[in-house]
Amino acid sequence: MSDLPTAPDDHDGHEDGDDHEEGRGNRDSIPLLLARTTGRIPIAPRKSREPPPPAPVPRLSIKFQSTRKETAGALGYLRSRLGAAGTLVAMFLVLIAIFADVLASDLPIACKLHGHVWLFPNVTQPAELVALGGEEIAAEADWTIGAMVAHGPDAGGGTAAPLLPPGRVKGHPFGTDHEGRDVFARVIHGTRTYLVFAMGAVIASLLLGGVMGSLAGLFGGGTDALVGRAIETVSAFPPLVLVLGIQAAVPHPTVGSLFLAIALTRWPEVARLVRAEVLQVSTKDYIMAARALGASPLRVLRKHIVPNVRGQLIVLGAVGVPAVILIEASLDFLRVGAPGGAASWGETMSEFRDASQAWWLLAFPGAFLFATIVALTLVGEARRDYLDPRAR
Repeated sequence: MSDLPTAPDDHDGHEDGDDHEEGRGNRDSIPLLLARTTGRIPIAPRKSREPPPPAPVPRLSIKFQSTRKETAGALGYLRSRLGAAGTLVAMFLVLIAIFADVLASDLPIACKLHGHVWLFPNVTQPAELVALGGEEIAAEADWTIGAMVAHGPDAGGGTAAPLLPPGRVKGHPFGTDHEGRDVFARVIHGTRTYLVFAMGAVIASLLLGGVMGSLAGLFGGGTDALVGRAIETVSAFPPLVLVLGIQAAVPHPTVGSLFLAIALTRWPEVARLVRAEVLQVSTKDYIMAARALGASPLRVLRKHIVPNVRGQLIVLGAVGVPAVILIEASLDFLRVGAPGGAASWGETMSEFRDASQAWWLLAFPGAFLFATIVALTLVGEARRDYLDPRAR
């Protein structure tokens, strides 16, 4: 131990601040002090030669995810706004269909004629007033409250001439067709005709397709095979061609035959969806438990399966209404639709082929048809997004 260096005396005649800085003197005295007390010379730790840390990688994935979320949010916002706009337009069209007789009618809304007060004869269509006609009622009545346009969809007024342009004669805001009928009245009443007909056909197709799909999914086997072949057979034909074939096969086509023909073209889509949902739900534990407890197939269908399919059926109905309207308008444009001269957008547009200068025959009913199809389609899409979170 004698060879170990000794720490310098604290009073060796040199001041710490004369030769060394204060910090360095303290650092140099620490190893010597440790050597005197422990008898070992401390060895300075070797510096590790580790590679420098890698440069940070830009977090592109997070940025991409945020961009995707922003895009999805923007699309969802746009869909919601379009769905709201479509709902407003659809509600406006429904109001037009409900109050079509107030907007355009030969008979007044209310009148007093020969001491008798008539309320809403434009809706009830009493035989006494229908025989007189609108002009005679207006001339003989004590007072009348007429519709906004005093013309019905079936016959023109006394001064109406064929193919009058809009605004040429007072009382015909959309002009007249080649038979002197008021185009405004035919467009307004056509809204009621198309909406009522389309909703009825869609409801019938939902009922038929729901029953067929439920039977195929519940019983399976031969029933499933039979329903599947029927679905494939009907789906092989385009809807318009199938409706034309059914109408041609009927000896005397009527509104009822057209209604059934369109309903028959829509049920396979409904049946396919209901069958798939029934097969999926049938494997759930609560369905198996209900069957184990002795529940009949009809009870299982009514209590457990129908509530799970109700949302999809509503979406199909909302999307099916504009499709039926388009088919009906196409048939009327081809002049093979419902007989009887009912107010129709397609029939009015078809008159443009015989009078190409009468642009109003195509513009006004075409605008209503376009607005109806787009609005109802947006409503159906919004309903689908509401029921299916994956579509948002």
